[in-house]
Amino acid sequence: MNKLILVIVCALFMFLTTGCSGLFNAIEKDTVMVKKVTQEHNSNELNYEGVLSQDTVKTLSLNAVNKYFNKKLTMDMVQFELMAIDQKKFKDLLDKVEYGVDSQSKHNQGYKFDIKTELNKFPNGLFYMTLTLSDDRNEVYDIVLNAQDGDVIKIAKVDQISKVTYNDKEPNVIMDEVIEIANQFIQDKGSYPLSDLILDEKGTRWGIIAELYYMNKDNQSLSYSIMINTRTKQVVGFNKEVMAMLSYFSG
Repeated sequence: MNKLILVIVCALFMFLTTGCSGLFNAIEKDTVMVKKVTQEHNSNELNYEGVLSQDTVKTLSLNAVNKYFNKKLTMDMVQFELMAIDQKKFKDLLDKVEYGVDSQSKHNQGYKFDIKTELNKFPNGLFYMTLTLSDDRNEVYDIVLNAQDGDVIKIAKVDQISKVTYNDKEPNVIMDEVIEIANQFIQDKGSYPLSDLILDEKGTRWGIIAELYYMNKDNQSLSYSIMINTRTKQVVGFNKEVMAMLSYFSG
């Protein structure tokens, strides 16, 4: 892997797994090769065959925030910033997870992961949406969607997650209570029945923000990671399938 590709992959990896959009402000656009499509309420549509329109992505992102965080936001209450990540750049990112020198061995973790299978799910790449409340710039949400069908594969309340790390201590965490919150979230709002999943207790990250990983019982692939603020006892985000895998190996 040459130096340029390494820069591209590292930038994308940090961007998708941490939601640090500021990373792109510090690196030239030609270096990271990520296309900024629109910002805030710009209504000039850029349409691509087989790819969702900008307005559709905005609507899906807003609906996702309302659904997963029990909000009642409307279009005139928020601002949008949208970025497109094509399949080639996404493949570079997955290659880093599969072959990178700083990645952990997935074979030793018991998870099944196949790059070709994952890429087939995202033939037109990803959309990365940042949604910010107009009257409270501190309330920010990151959403990652399949550019073809709009499936939400990551959503996170950035203003909570970005303030802490998994190393922060939270001595009063009651594990059973946190697990129950995650289980209930999957039951109420998840894409898969909880009965089809198994919690990887050894892989759980504990701290102020706990992240719990759920594996599919049948094919041993990661289906979800659920992020919970252990102080407020609220779900602050989740990663689905390939994004759960990226989150797992980013740690």
